[in-house]
Amino acid sequence: MERILTELTPECEITARLYAQGYEKKEIASMKCRAVSTVNNQLQKVFETLRIRNGRELTTMIYERVTGVKLMDLSPSMRAAVACCLLCVFSLTFLHQQDVQRARRINNRTETRYDYRRNIK
Repeated sequence: MERILTELTPECEITARLYAQGYEKKEIASMKCRAVSTVNNQLQKVFETLRIRNGRELTTMIYERVTGVKLMDLSPSMRAAVACCLLCVFSLTFLHQQDVQRARRINNRTETRYDYRRNIK
């Protein structure tokens, strides 16, 4: 893995990148076999060191460093296009999640019916 946030320790950088990718603090703690409080402390150190306030600013900073393009330097039409693409990705992800939940509900109903019929016989 290439280092992007060189002003951070490698451990803090891994935590920051996972958080910027959208993982919850509990998930990061589980993946790294650390306590949630440790992840919280690492993220606070990241925010303090990089002089940012939240995860959105962290994600923007990582994007800008990876691509070499400042997000705010884009023209308004380009920003609108990027926002539209991200909205499409979000919508598709949301629809997929709904399909997965629907499939689980149907599967649970089928199993319940099968168990009910098996108990009757």
